Amino acid sequence: MKLTRSVPARPGAHGPLTVRVLTDLTERQRFNALLEAEHFLGSRFPAGDRLYQVAEQDGQWVGLLLWCAPALHLKDRDAWIGWDPLTRAQRLKLIVNNARFLVPDRARRPNLASQTLAAATKALPDQWFAQHGYAPLLAETFTDPEAHAGTCYKAAGWIPVGKTVGFQRHRCDFFAFHAPALTVGAAARSALNAAQRSSLKDALRQVPDPRRKQGQRYPLAPCLVVLALGLLAGKRDLAELQRFGTRLSQAQRKALGFRPKKGTKFYPAPTYNVLRDLLIALDLDAFAAVLTRWLQSQVGRLPASLALDGKTIRDHLGCVVSLVEHEDGAPVALIAAPNKGHELPAAQHLLRSPDVNLLGCVVTADPLHCQKETAQIITQEKGGDYVLGVKDNQPTVRKNAAQKLTGLTPLLPTPNPAAAALKPAP
Repeated sequence: MKLTRSVPARPGAHGPLTVRVLTDLTERQRFNALLEAEHFLGSRFPAGDRLYQVAEQDGQWVGLLLWCAPALHLKDRDAWIGWDPLTRAQRLKLIVNNARFLVPDRARRPNLASQTLAAATKALPDQWFAQHGYAPLLAETFTDPEAHAGTCYKAAGWIPVGKTVGFQRHRCDFFAFHAPALTVGAAARSALNAAQRSSLKDALRQVPDPRRKQGQRYPLAPCLVVLALGLLAGKRDLAELQRFGTRLSQAQRKALGFRPKKGTKFYPAPTYNVLRDLLIALDLDAFAAVLTRWLQSQVGRLPASLALDGKTIRDHLGCVVSLVEHEDGAPVALIAAPNKGHELPAAQHLLRSPDVNLLGCVVTADPLHCQKETAQIITQEKGGDYVLGVKDNQPTVRKNAAQKLTGLTPLLPTPNPAAAALKPAP
């Protein structure tokens, strides 16, 4: 079943904006994957009745909206409607919550968000009725003041009616008629203690600030600490790194050097767009070099087993090649590469770095790194050992490895023939 609602485009602009409901499992998986990759809160498992809307224009997805059950109790909402507790209990189901709203990066342009919201809200009652058998009368949502001012909601006709309270901090503007919901999570667990975080911040002050003066609302060193802490926690996608920053406590943000919001004691964390623009302009080589030197100064010597790991940070933002611990995936040395196609030379450069100590370490890597030069760096130049994967596209190497390992147990001592001869037959 596909329910659509078209909105005519402005003259000379793009084609009609179509809003339809997703019922196909594959499309919902794509929907959730986009939320996880680009929405600062990630995807969400909706409560109660739910509706997945996608806005399409010129053959591409330009907006994703997830609707589900409303909040049980909201003081300002209930007062704005005029509900008493009994009426709220009887009619709460007639409100739906816009739990997620996303305009994908590739589709963004001025006014698209408000146009999409207006079209989706207009189509919502009929589409909800067709799927659930009743029509909602009101929509609600929340906006996070750290990341958004809710401007696109206001432009689409939504009405701000108050603020939520709880968790002993200022939360979000609340809109009746709609806005995206904020999921409250526990504070982020930092891989570093307070002294180490302070030391890392001091070290990252060596990285040049590429931003213009007007774009320096958030100090550079604390932003870089957020990125570094996220990487140490095993985050790779930019949305995950940004979400990690929002889960830092107010005390942690203050200690890192973030500035309070004017007239308040609230310390906002950098938004997705702030980190994105910073990464585009940042000298990633300088950032990775400073971070690697700091990591080496802290551990003194790398753990006994490490893995080479190349990850892309959001398409055009580049690739980071890391040496990571096997146990938890935390990086201990990093280097920037222009893209995944440059991962091999970047990895070899990282292994050769005088800041990286491989003596007595075992380095593992996927078949991309099964190269003679890489093996020589690890063993002859750095005194380590390696375990490298081999694929069928290296037939000579694969054949030689198979011949050498025939009858042997990899990674275990060679069996003693004499001891084997003395062992009684089963």
